[in-house]
Amino acid sequence: MHGWLALLFALVAGASSAQAVEPESDLARQLRTQQRQAAERAIAQATLQIESGTLDDKQLASAFRTRAVARNRLLQYAEAVMDLSRAVELDPFNPLYYEDRATAHLKLREFPQADLDLEMALGLDSGRAGAQREKGRLAFYRGDYEQAAQHFTRLARSAEGQAFVYSVLWLELAIRRGGLKRPSRLALAEKVAGAERWPAPLVQMYRGKVQPEQAIAAAAAVDPRVALEQQCEASFYAGQAYMIRQQPQQAKAAFEAAVATGVTDFLEYDWAVRELELLADR
Repeated sequence: MHGWLALLFALVAGASSAQAVEPESDLARQLRTQQRQAAERAIAQATLQIESGTLDDKQLASAFRTRAVARNRLLQYAEAVMDLSRAVELDPFNPLYYEDRATAHLKLREFPQADLDLEMALGLDSGRAGAQREKGRLAFYRGDYEQAAQHFTRLARSAEGQAFVYSVLWLELAIRRGGLKRPSRLALAEKVAGAERWPAPLVQMYRGKVQPEQAIAAAAAVDPRVALEQQCEASFYAGQAYMIRQQPQQAKAAFEAAVATGVTDFLEYDWAVRELELLADR
């Protein structure tokens, strides 16, 4: 483990009496094993339904989608694309299937295919928040921060509560990484987050009120699974803060910590993987 990363987790461990789960701890490995086993069970159950011959087209499409979601959690993205393609064939006017397939294409770095599916999803339902979010993430993955900011701005306009807070965080990342001249909405996001313990520290980090290591320390939680999820998020957003500060080595360690949590169903997991890919290409 990186010395800097070990220091961060030492801070987490001493942050409070709440549970802090180090990504490489036995408990973290146990939680990831449970997640993998749950996904494998979901795949097996969905496969039985698919092969039963008792489902109509819409039910069969839903079963393929269920299996795809589980496969995504196991990083089986190509297999997920195949399942979602079957769902699209069976129920071609359901925007959810295009959106989900776009996300799998995004994780495979098949950007043109992801874009086409997101356009289809938004064409069928222009108000889909998930598709708008993925459009923003796709643009960010490509380094088009102006386009990413546009999508995250649209998302923020219709979002409420915690969803609004995260949309503002993503918008802020695009603004700062792209050096864009756009007004920040962090003050409003902090007000919306209010006294909630999470994700308020992430907003406070970008407002300069806490340091990245303090935001990571604040990810500790009584529930170890929640702690692991919040550590994934905190490490990713800390990594972005270091990228903005032009400190790539610290950013790399933070992104590695996010990936080490194994919380594969969080968008911050794959986003951290993408940042590590780009850092490796430098």
